[in-house]
Amino acid sequence: MRIDNWTACPDLVDVYRDIEALGLEKHLAELEAFGFTVIEKALDDDTTVAMRDRILALAEKRLGNSLDLENETEHKETKYAQYLLFEDPMFKEAVTNRKTLALIRYLLGKRCILSSLGSHVKGPGGPGLLLHSDNGNGYPDPFPPYSQVANVNFCMTDYAEEKGAFAVVPGSHRHARQVTPAERGLDGNERNPHAIAVEVPAGSAIVFHGNTWHGSFPRKVPGLRVNLAAFYCREYIQPQEDRTHVPDGFLDGDADAELAGLLGRDLIHGWKEEGPKKLYERRQEDVGRVRSWQS
Repeated sequence: MRIDNWTACPDLVDVYRDIEALGLEKHLAELEAFGFTVIEKALDDDTTVAMRDRILALAEKRLGNSLDLENETEHKETKYAQYLLFEDPMFKEAVTNRKTLALIRYLLGKRCILSSLGSHVKGPGGPGLLLHSDNGNGYPDPFPPYSQVANVNFCMTDYAEEKGAFAVVPGSHRHARQVTPAERGLDGNERNPHAIAVEVPAGSAIVFHGNTWHGSFPRKVPGLRVNLAAFYCREYIQPQEDRTHVPDGFLDGDADAELAGLLGRDLIHGWKEEGPKKLYERRQEDVGRVRSWQS
């Protein structure tokens, strides 16, 4: 089918053309059918190692103890290292990854924003992360069929079930509700029989719909499982992390134009006496991009 410049859905046409250009049609079909998809080699090996090492250094600083990637036994369960974007410019590459962002924009629209960027650092022991939908904290059942939020789980280490892999219930985005307590388990007699382990190599990215039931299996061998979770939301949803302040010099003009949009610099919400036009222009000036506001 030829995709023309259809006026009924111009943004969707643009997003779909990006998906075609990147060869992601199969991933789009998987996302629609099953609520998740895996892009292997979303990050190259050098980038994956650099990000993983930086995450571990930051986690060690925040936890106050050393971590052993291969042989860890003392760090139990899962700790979340939050608010990572401004810690190192290298994390920009994950947030604006062309392939994952194309699929996120299909789910959330072209004007979606970044809600949070953090890492789950998991050691052996504990129950893992129980099944849940990311439509938490205020999203009542039933959920809308379209995604309000969506997530990219960048695998910083190899994923296997015994190593605490990402867990998902395929097709659960269509249930349009939160997981019940009886359905949440991922181990032993409490295991949800429909949950599967996503076993993929480091550098892979797992993209999933906000309604999809997911979690992570408990790690049962020494060492660490590390991810980088880029969480996005529609523009009318308040992000998890504070975006009212961006450190001076973090955004590099036109080079970071896309990231600036993901941080809400294109939004006109929040104006005062200045009105939407002046607020928009001021935010564009913040990143060296002044464009006229079309009312």
